[in-house]
Amino acid sequence: MNLRSFCPYCQQDMDLTFDWPLEAPQCPHCQKNVFQNATDLFSHNKKLDQCPLCGASHLFKRKDFNQKLGIGLIVLGVLGAYFTYGLSLLLVTLMDWFLFRRVGELGSCYQCKAEFRDSPLLESLIPFDLEISDYYRNLVRKHR
Repeated sequence: MNLRSFCPYCQQDMDLTFDWPLEAPQCPHCQKNVFQNATDLFSHNKKLDQCPLCGASHLFKRKDFNQKLGIGLIVLGVLGAYFTYGLSLLLVTLMDWFLFRRVGELGSCYQCKAEFRDSPLLESLIPFDLEISDYYRNLVRKHR
């Protein structure tokens, strides 16, 4: 499994690759154990029941695609629609469909935004839920 997040201790960006049996993965910058909140289900049974970094119980899955690139493609299609009589919109739609079929999924934590890739554990996660996302966003605002 690959993990991309910020270290909960030194706040440095980190990319980790780990496998089971799970040993305590350490931050490459501060050398501290980043999985302080890993449950026994995660450590021994390979079940992603909560975020092992921050302990949040809500995780979601989404397509592993650069969202800024997707918006850029749509903007190019709309801008080109005037000159191509709408054919650029059809081209962008076909590109989007093709990319949607080829791109894998990633799991993400609502609270700390950690991203989990390349794991069969992602199948058990639910798709993004705006209500849960708003809950965590408001939770951060209250603690400021």
